[in-house]
Parts: sequence; C-alpha cells; structure tokens
Amino acid sequence: MKTFAKGIGIGLALGIVLVLAWFLWNTNLPKSTPGQTPPPPKEAQEPSDEQNSPKTPPLEELSSEEKEPTTNPDTEQTPIPDNEQPSDSSEAVLAFAGDVMFSEQSVAAYDKNGVLALADADMLSLMQEADLFMINEEFPFSLRGEAMEDKQYTFRTDPKYVSIFQELGVDLVTVANNHALDFGRDAFCDTLDTLKDADITCVGGGYNFTEASAPAVSTVHGQSFAIFAATRVSPSYDWYATDSQPGLFQTYDPARLNAAIAEADALYDHVIVFVHWGIERNETPEDYQRSLARGYIDAGADLIVGCHPHVLQGFEYYKGVPILYSLGNYLFGNRSDDTLLLLAVFSEDGSLAVRLHPCRRENGVLTSIQDPGSLYQHLTDLSFDVQVSPEGLLIPPDPSE
Repeated sequence: MKTFAKGIGIGLALGIVLVLAWFLWNTNLPKSTPGQTPPPPKEAQEPSDEQNSPKTPPLEELSSEEKEPTTNPDTEQTPIPDNEQPSDSSEAVLAFAGDVMFSEQSVAAYDKNGVLALADADMLSLMQEADLFMINEEFPFSLRGEAMEDKQYTFRTDPKYVSIFQELGVDLVTVANNHALDFGRDAFCDTLDTLKDADITCVGGGYNFTEASAPAVSTVHGQSFAIFAATRVSPSYDWYATDSQPGLFQTYDPARLNAAIAEADALYDHVIVFVHWGIERNETPEDYQRSLARGYIDAGADLIVGCHPHVLQGFEYYKGVPILYSLGNYLFGNRSDDTLLLLAVFSEDGSLAVRLHPCRRENGVLTSIQDPGSLYQHLTDLSFDVQVSPEGLLIPPDPSE
C-alpha cells in the first residue's frame, strides 16, 4: 500500500513538472504549428471603403433656429462599392456627367444592339475605367404610380434597364432633381431599391432625411472622398425628405448642406457637391448659383458640379476651387447637344486637375467630338476668367493678376 501511495506521489510530481514545462515552452514560442513554416504575409491590398472611410454623421432636421451639427459615431454613411478595376496609377480619377433619361427609342436600340447602341467603345472605355463615375438620373426606375398632375414632362423607366447603368460603368447617381418623384413616392422608393440591388450608390434622396442628406463615401488610391447631392429645383415641397418621409435633399436654404460639408471636410480628404440648379436652356448661371457655390466652398467643398439647364454653362474658380455650373444633357432622350464627360483627376498630393472630354450623340450614339476647338472657345467665353486649353484642361485665372 505504501508502495502504491509512493507511486501515486511520484506520478503527480512528474505530471506537475511536465505541465510546467509545456507552459514555459508555449509561452516562449511563436503561435505556429510545430514543424510547419508560417505562411508568408499576404500581399498588401487597398483597404475597403467600409474599413477605412470615417463616419460622417448626417445632420438632424433643423428648426427655424439653426442648430449646431451634432456628431453621432454610430451613424453609417453610404459606401460606394469598389469597381474592382486594377490601376497602377496613384491618381484618383472621378468622372461626372450631366442629365440622363432613357427614351423609348433609346431602350429599343439597347434591346436590339446592346449598350453600344448608346455609347461607342471609346466613350465606354472612359466611363468604365474611371475610378468612380457619377451621373444625374432624371427619372424613376419603376412601373408603379401615376404621373404627377399639371406637370408638363414626366419620366419613368422599367427597372430592368438599370443594366444600362451597370454596362456604362456607373458607380454613383444623384436623384436630387425635379423628376425623381414624377410618378409618386412608391415609384421613388422603387428607384432606391433598384439602385441598391444593382450595387449602384444613390445620393441626394432616401427613405428619410438622414439617408437623403448623407454623402456617399469612398477611398480611392489612398484618398478619401465625401460626395453630396442636393436640388434647388423641385415642383413641390412635398418632395423633400423628412424624418419619416422618403424624398429629396433640398438646398433652397443651404444651411443644412453647408453644415454637412463642414463636418465632412474635417473627416475626409475631398468633399464634392453635385447640385441641381439654374434655369433650363440658359447658358449663363443665375446669381443664386454663384452665391450657393461660394457658400459650399466656404464650408469646405473642393469641387462643385451642376446640372439641370440641359445646356452647358461656363466655369469659375473661387478660392482655387473649380465650379462647373452645368454639364448639360449626357444621354437625355434623343437630344444630340454638345456635352461633356468631366474627368476630375486628384493627384497623390491632393491637387486637382479638371479635364473636359467633349462628346455628343451621333445617330443616338454618344461619341467623342474630334475637333472641339470651337466648343472650347464658346465655353471660355461663357466662363468667369477661366480658360479651356486645347487639351480640354481648365486653366484658372492667374492669382497675381
């Protein structure tokens, strides 16, 4: 019995020694499996938007007395899905186009011959290869609703034709315009759902004020962007989003947008505003357009892009920031006006160069203008001390003059 007890004691002591040795061994060694070589580190990848984009809180509804913007770190912004196009360039190339609306003839041509019935291969390449491509969607994607009474023009497109946007390379659309609710709120909500299902980001409208006023955010080649959209053209106050009502973000009173820009400016490298404004067919911007643009820039915006007049308007620089008052029609019905694809090129140091790519519809197909000299001269004449170079670059005024 003593021998048995002695054996147990020796066994316990030996077990304690083995446990201590195992603990010391594992404490001092790397956490890889013995006998295996740790895998090599993964190749560095560009961080995703959701991981790296700071959270810019949307503003609360303002009363008649303007509130100070509040910060809510739990509020998520709208990330722009990655277009997954590899690039060796450190530049961020953002493309913008004006008004888009598909006519019956346009969708019939698309049904017959595909997207090349709407844009030629060169234009497709420019749109698809941009890091981000944004347009103004001037219609709802829906088969529901009734046309708004007493409205001269109302537009609507079958949701299945969101495939056109996808094939054009569209990443982001603004719905902040005077046609988004042509067929009522249900049709507007169909638009929001259709774009979401197509993995296309929407700004300027949403299911409530928080969504409608929030910027789309994205990180491109290490540079972060916040992109807002708002309208100053609307047929009804009932079209505006509230805390409980789907609708649009308006900028008749710019206080909310200016405050949101200021918040975003503190968190992101670049803030861009795409605004619906002006008078149709007028080539000269209204005084209020110039005033609003300067307010956005004073708040922190780095680029202002406009649309609605359906014609091209001139350009201006304010505090070194470019303002493009109207990009005109892009793919709007069957119109064949001269138009532009705007390429905003943000260099690695954050500087911005604005390049214009002139184009127009030829037999319904969007194609480049081969000799744009007269167009560039006309745009220079419309602008405020801004030149358009033969290469389509905007040349700001010399600050020393």
